[in-house]
Amino acid sequence: MRSGRPGVMLPGAVRPADAKELARAAERVGCDAIWVLDTRREPYLVAAAALDATDAIEVGTNVAAAFARSPALTAAAAWDLSIWSGGRFTLGLGSQVGPTLRARFGVTADHPGPRMRDYVSAVRSCFDAYVSGQGKYRGTFYEIPQPVFQPGAEPDIRRPPIFVAAVNPYMASIAGSCADGFAAHSFITERYLTEVLRPALAHGAKDANRTIPAVLLHLVVAPNREAAALQMSVYTVPSYRRVLDHEGLSGVADQVITLCKAGHRTNAAIVIEERYLDLLGVGLLEDVPRLVARWAPLCDRLCLSVPWFGLDAGDQLSLAHDLLDAIESLPIVT
Repeated sequence: MRSGRPGVMLPGAVRPADAKELARAAERVGCDAIWVLDTRREPYLVAAAALDATDAIEVGTNVAAAFARSPALTAAAAWDLSIWSGGRFTLGLGSQVGPTLRARFGVTADHPGPRMRDYVSAVRSCFDAYVSGQGKYRGTFYEIPQPVFQPGAEPDIRRPPIFVAAVNPYMASIAGSCADGFAAHSFITERYLTEVLRPALAHGAKDANRTIPAVLLHLVVAPNREAAALQMSVYTVPSYRRVLDHEGLSGVADQVITLCKAGHRTNAAIVIEERYLDLLGVGLLEDVPRLVARWAPLCDRLCLSVPWFGLDAGDQLSLAHDLLDAIESLPIVT
């Protein structure tokens, strides 16, 4: 794993003043990076708050919903955050599950794998245009004839690295083909990461003649098992069920998905706690050292977060401070 201590994810409902306070604390305790969710707040504004409050630490989205925003808007936000921070911003993108994309943003996006690859290419083309002061992009899904509306070249700005998230192997292969980093989800098992996602990532990189992207793994740290299971219930959806299928838990996946669909999420969480919670990328606050020791050998970087579902904003904030205390107690990886 990269030197230092694990990175930290800001709570999903964090407000700007609290984001700044947490960011300063994260930098002080030696976190690898500060990451921003896209669950409640506008992630680029939260990232701006974190960057404004810090001096040297990396700040990135993990991850922003790509298809909810045009690639030109995403590129402009990422570029300006790189300017603002002296090159400390990393752009993490995810496709978002289709039903959630429609429910949250009122948009649809077909062919998410090829679309993501084209999206990343469009964003990079915008970066190129910002550097030279001119350019255009025409791809399979996106066309941007004039990404630089006000003329002017900016050759001195660091292009933000682009990470792509995936749960299923096809999107992991897409990430391998185009991304600078791979954002792995907490709804994951050791076997699924090593036997399914890493080979898919490597396959995509090989086909595109690219270096295999570094793996950033997100882990959830909860105050108790009930809260951990409730958060994992949100991720037990048809689009992610392959993780459980790989563990021989298809019947349990069916049961939990059916319970959640019927509105019985508490009952679903009970099943999760009993049957597969301990397989996933989630742990308790008191077990942070063991959680990190378990998962660090399987990835290049770690990112720890508190649950964003089932806890109110105040509880998320309080737990985030406790999480930073726990991270500070970890030895520094050299």
